[in-house]
Amino acid sequence: MSNMPSPKSLIAIISLGAVLGAAVVDFGRTAPGPLMAAHARIDGLADSGSCSDCHGGWTSNMTKSCLECHELIDIHIESGIGLHGNIDLKAVQKCAACHSEHHGETFMAVNDLSFARAGVPDRLEFDHEMIGWEMYGAHLALECTECHINANETVVPEGEHRYLGTSQSCVTCHEDVHEGTLQTDCVSCHSQESFDNHAYRGHDEFLPLIGGHSTVSCRECHAAGSTHSLEAHRGPAAQRPDARACSECHDVPHKRWFVNGAAGRNGVKAPAQLTGMAANVLCSDCHKPHHVTFQDDSELLTHEQHAASLFLLDEPHHEVSCDACHDPTLTYTERYPGRKQEQCIACHDDIHRGQFDGLAFASTETFPGGDVDEAGCLVCHAKTHFAPTTFDVFAHEDTDLPLEGAHVETDCNACHELDAQGTRVFHGVEHTCESCHEDSHLGFFDARLAQNPPVPFHGDCARCHDPNGFSPVDPADFDHHFWTGYPLEGAHAQTDCATCHEPSDEPDVTGRSLGRVSEVYGEVQGCFTCHDDVHEGLFDRKEVPARVEGRKDCARCHTPTSFRELPHGFEHGTWTGWELKDSHAEADCTACHAPLRRPDEIGRTWGRAAGRECSACHQSPHGDQFDVPFKKECTECHQSARAFSVLRFNHDLDSRFPLDDAHEEVACKECHKLDTEAGFIRYRPLPMECVDCHGVHESVLRRRRRNR
Repeated sequence: MSNMPSPKSLIAIISLGAVLGAAVVDFGRTAPGPLMAAHARIDGLADSGSCSDCHGGWTSNMTKSCLECHELIDIHIESGIGLHGNIDLKAVQKCAACHSEHHGETFMAVNDLSFARAGVPDRLEFDHEMIGWEMYGAHLALECTECHINANETVVPEGEHRYLGTSQSCVTCHEDVHEGTLQTDCVSCHSQESFDNHAYRGHDEFLPLIGGHSTVSCRECHAAGSTHSLEAHRGPAAQRPDARACSECHDVPHKRWFVNGAAGRNGVKAPAQLTGMAANVLCSDCHKPHHVTFQDDSELLTHEQHAASLFLLDEPHHEVSCDACHDPTLTYTERYPGRKQEQCIACHDDIHRGQFDGLAFASTETFPGGDVDEAGCLVCHAKTHFAPTTFDVFAHEDTDLPLEGAHVETDCNACHELDAQGTRVFHGVEHTCESCHEDSHLGFFDARLAQNPPVPFHGDCARCHDPNGFSPVDPADFDHHFWTGYPLEGAHAQTDCATCHEPSDEPDVTGRSLGRVSEVYGEVQGCFTCHDDVHEGLFDRKEVPARVEGRKDCARCHTPTSFRELPHGFEHGTWTGWELKDSHAEADCTACHAPLRRPDEIGRTWGRAAGRECSACHQSPHGDQFDVPFKKECTECHQSARAFSVLRFNHDLDSRFPLDDAHEEVACKECHKLDTEAGFIRYRPLPMECVDCHGVHESVLRRRRRNR
């Protein structure tokens, strides 16, 4: 095969070379023309290698480079001010579209083409409203250079601007003949037509100068150096004092509530059909400027005007004469105290004997903002009558005890009783449960309550009970361990409360219907209080431990989850006195304690062991040889429970036939032979005389031994 590259590879190599060559050629190019004078005077900017300073490098662009030098233009764009701040954002971000370069020293970057592309066909007809300043009158006859001295300069002096930086303040161009006494807001009084033509707004806009005000000089109301001086009113609009109300110059004998109501400041105005008045009611609605005095005889409040003071003359006050409330024999202050509509106590006796004095109510329907100085009868009573009251379940929510659950149906008098003076008590009634209800727990929880954090607002009972009723209590909300000292764990946690607390059909005198444990099981004394001892006292013997690692009672071995579980293990020797060894230690519990299909009468599910004796479980191969005249245990002869063949029988001590030298050599089976009739090896009784085995009397044998 040929090692020549493929045609496609050759084309790719040639193309890459062409691109790289073009790049090299491009890097060697020079600028298209000389810079204008303003840019050329910047050190290093005219060098052949400084193109990226204006045109941007790898991480920048031309617009960004322009704004880095022309920071004021960047601020205008960001702030939306000036000519650049009011041009379309996409257009203003293309600096080169309006301001070109490389045309030599005499070129002006800001020219007629720049204005045309900014939307100004004729630079000399520039509308200054585009930059937020309306120019008219004498200013229209001015040449541009009279305000912008560098407007036509080819090269703007370094540090100066062609158009930017010109202030719109009059004193920038005109001398302040007032020497600052009237501040610098000339347009408040003067127009651009002429300084002699004042643009001062008429006084009637704020106060018609008629009646008593017509003879008052300006300085009497606008004294020099005062807040409302003439100089203060000639300043910038943002700094001028607000228009004054009548009360700022004249003393007001009316109460605060009356004035606020008349001025519409209380937030709740009288209904339109009653008032027929504007929202911003002022003194002049009652006191006319042409009156000689404030107490003119014609100044009688209509029902509508009276309603604007937040005291509506509706039922039952609609037919009451003025003199009935405003005694003409009293002084002005006494006659017109500025009563509030809800201040019934000013005219009516307080049957509650001061219980609600000084209390504030937050009912936004009755009192705007809930700002009430005295107790308002209208919180509980209707405007037209004192009885029946309007205080219902919903109103009770604003008290210390909102009515919920069973309390909703409770008669009011059950909680609000009469005191010794015959006054029904409303304020200061106890709101804790225990103040009305008996303690059905008979003080059982007192010790715990003393240790517990602060008591809930409605008392100790509210820790567990709610207003719907004292029972039932949600088990999830009751910490049985904390309150009773007995934790509900395992099976106890799944048990219904009624299992230990048997409910009664009728509640007792304290209202309790859930029975006490002592009533069902007697005095609580551990697990045996509720559960039968299936071990029948076996583990309560003195020789067994009463506590194991702090656990006592059944918990020494069992857990509350199940009596079948023995998580701590069971040492048979410790608890039963019968240690499991060898084969017994390897045997399953059920080998001796057979499982019962059903618990017995005391709840036991494992059967009892047949007994401790070997014969209780094992059949004796010896028949009844060792039962009479006395009973011998297997362990007296059989040393190991693993193998019965391992014996520890001492013939000399454990039998009535000591083995002498001759008999020690004799095998056991020679004397202990199978009793075919009985079916077992005979161990006892056996004959012990020599003649019984050898047929020769013993005395003969002794003589023979002596003669040897």
